[in-house]
Amino acid sequence: MSRSLRIGIDNISPGEATSRQGPGGMRVYLQSLLTEFVIQGPQHQFILFTPAWADPVLETIPSNVEIVRLPGVPVSRPPRVLYQQTGLAAAIASQRLDVFFATATVAPLLTKTPVVLAVQFLQFYEMPEAYGRLRGAYLRYMLPLSLKKAVSVIIFTEHSKRDLVHWTGVPAEKVSIVPHGLSWDIWRLAEVPQDAPERRVGAELTAGRPYILYVSSTYGYKNHARLIRAFGLLKRRTNLRHVLLLVGSEISVSFDELRMVAKQAGVLEDVVFTDRLDHHLAAATYLGADLAVIPSLYETFGYPALEAMACGCPVVTSNSGSMAELAGDAAVLVDPLDEDSIADGMERVLHDRSLHQSLIVRGRQRAKDYTWKRSAARTLEILEEAARA
Repeated sequence: MSRSLRIGIDNISPGEATSRQGPGGMRVYLQSLLTEFVIQGPQHQFILFTPAWADPVLETIPSNVEIVRLPGVPVSRPPRVLYQQTGLAAAIASQRLDVFFATATVAPLLTKTPVVLAVQFLQFYEMPEAYGRLRGAYLRYMLPLSLKKAVSVIIFTEHSKRDLVHWTGVPAEKVSIVPHGLSWDIWRLAEVPQDAPERRVGAELTAGRPYILYVSSTYGYKNHARLIRAFGLLKRRTNLRHVLLLVGSEISVSFDELRMVAKQAGVLEDVVFTDRLDHHLAAATYLGADLAVIPSLYETFGYPALEAMACGCPVVTSNSGSMAELAGDAAVLVDPLDEDSIADGMERVLHDRSLHQSLIVRGRQRAKDYTWKRSAARTLEILEEAARA
């Protein structure tokens, strides 16, 4: 057993992303790692820095976790990034830490504590329009400085590591690939009985009609518009009864814009929009879906594909980047820039029952490779190594 360490963990930089209704997977990431850390590193003390206004990350606090609630953290992002470089750095200094885990792409540069940095997203290089001019410029400026500051860097796929090295020049040997995991909640959900209320969530949203599913907030690079047009192509080709169910927050592309795309594609009445559901309900929609489509143009990982696979829902996803790496042979891969290709992929899965069943079996097996226990063990090892550096 390694010596006892005081390990700081950043819940300041993620902001509202770790709230119960926050977009993306940051709450799952932080909650799952911290839950495993306290089990795998009982000799360590974990100090979670969190805004006073934030939702609790853990419902019960283990004895080896301390919560440092910081009262002056702004909710709005622009002043919060300033606080990250000033107030957070001061709070770290007050806690006599051995290492600090910066969980959200940018590190506090003024701290003298060794830093391990998790790079959660790189879309501001590949898809700068998704982040806006000022935020994109800030991230492109701060990420290289944060990488230089960090003792070690964590990213989630081989493809995203190559991009990080290419775009920032960070030495490859400084970057470790630590894939995310799937929580036991997902596996428990996947095994609920046929009459469980969770299996009716999707049907209630679609008035009982069969559905194709996409779980994602509406960032531009998530490619909702092409998916809707591809769905329109598929409806014109076939006598398809399905609706397209879109589950996720309205972010940079509005629902009104997407409804206009659906109207132009002739499927306005067949596209169902929801706002963000809590994680359990969103995952439950996989249980009733005949197909999950994830045509994203860029991801550093890809929770929805794994969650769909674990729940026995066949997946169609992008044929390049991290999505293809994650899916392997357990999904149908399509060109996300080609609406015909997306439509072809959906048609194959819906009409080839042998393929449909094969994807269910292969997907469940593929999903089993991704566990938070494994992810936390490697992350904790990196933190311990950084503290000794």
